[in-house]
Amino acid sequence: MSILGSSLVYKFLKKMDVCENQVIKNVKGSFFLKELDKFINFIQECFSFITDKSSLVKHIDFLILMFLSLSLVSITFAPTKFIGLLAFTAFLLLIIKFFAVKGERHNFTSFDVPIFLYIAIAGISVAFSSLLLPSLKGYFKMIIYFAGYLTFFNILKNHPKRIIYMLCLIALTAAGESLYAICQQIIGIEALASWQDRTNVNPEQLMNRVYGSLKPFNPNLLAGYLIAAFSSALGMSFWCLVRKKWQICLTFFAATAAILLAILFTGSRGAYIAMAAMMLVFVLTSGHMIWHQYGHIKWLKKFWVACIILGVVGVICLVIVSPSLQHRVLSIFALRGDSSNSFRLNVYSACLNMFHDNWLIGIGPGNATFRLNYGLYMITGFDALGAYCVPLEVAVESGIFGLMAFLWILYLCAIKSVKYINSNNLIENKVIVTACLIGISGMTAHGFVDTIWYRPQVNLIFWLLVAILAVITSKTISTQKQD
Repeated sequence: MSILGSSLVYKFLKKMDVCENQVIKNVKGSFFLKELDKFINFIQECFSFITDKSSLVKHIDFLILMFLSLSLVSITFAPTKFIGLLAFTAFLLLIIKFFAVKGERHNFTSFDVPIFLYIAIAGISVAFSSLLLPSLKGYFKMIIYFAGYLTFFNILKNHPKRIIYMLCLIALTAAGESLYAICQQIIGIEALASWQDRTNVNPEQLMNRVYGSLKPFNPNLLAGYLIAAFSSALGMSFWCLVRKKWQICLTFFAATAAILLAILFTGSRGAYIAMAAMMLVFVLTSGHMIWHQYGHIKWLKKFWVACIILGVVGVICLVIVSPSLQHRVLSIFALRGDSSNSFRLNVYSACLNMFHDNWLIGIGPGNATFRLNYGLYMITGFDALGAYCVPLEVAVESGIFGLMAFLWILYLCAIKSVKYINSNNLIENKVIVTACLIGISGMTAHGFVDTIWYRPQVNLIFWLLVAILAVITSKTISTQKQD
């Protein structure tokens, strides 16, 4: 441990874990924030005679929650522009709240450092992009997601019950979508496109891939959404278990099982990889909490070990008895032997060349900017909408510094979560933090082989989980037991 503690790598990683007090001190001491604070105070004083009696201001938290809730529910049926409009409306209401409610401020946390840096670097990429207008359009979409993070954080801070409400909403909405997908599997819907390699494949090895009701219809998009929502259902299951709410606990466990089954039916290999990553994080975090929080209960340790063994055996048996699932899983390792894998490898090669030529500031954010540049690098016959790898897409769009800032966000989510789980905090909060870590881990793993992360169905949930982590680990909610 002393060797690890004295290593340069450990010291570097430790410095990247920004100290909360240091952030607050630096932010409050900055000239820009001091002047902004004075300006906000001035506006709040000027309009206090109106806002004190305004019905809008009195119910503004309810309105923000309503629009955020509608955006999360509309994920399952609405077009992307409508989802973004709902989320951005909630942000505009938050701005009104900042200028209308006396003393209202954004509580800066250590998460804000890499997030604001990432947005700023992306803005520089826009300024120097050879395709200014398409990049501005892509940057505006990025700002909407960033606004979602700010809105989620500020509406959840100091309100632990709202966190539970949001997680419940995602879990139940995803459960409903999962039941619809399971019905599609039972009925046997036809594929809307060629979603799997049919060359040299027996008919029994072809999977009937469900796509749910998310628009545009695509099994990978449904899988990405369910991966993002899975941790909410799992987290609420164990949160209710800790709180001894047995009936509600069983409901959420049923929702978790439905989501798992729907993910299986999507046939998304990226989702299978994400599930493996999430299960690994779940095993490690749950084992740590059982051994340190409930170490005196011997039967619980044995039950935990038995569940892991049965789970691994169950997955192996499921893959063996299902020729279609076996073919989908084995095709992950086929590399050039599978047309989908080969397509992605060709896209990766082209994107690496694009990054090589634009490594400093990138080409600018946005799907349109990517498409216009990709045509100069693509291998003939392998057109693509994106890089099919989120870190590679970030690197291409925002350059090496944008990639570093983005990886810093992910690192901070991981290190803050691990430290919180390992500390002496309320077990209910640890469960929520663990759920967020599991969800972000799943989306990160899926993001290495697909760019579904850029869709609002996934991106909004990602920023919600980051906001919840920021709220809890920065201690902006009570660590005492809530009734």
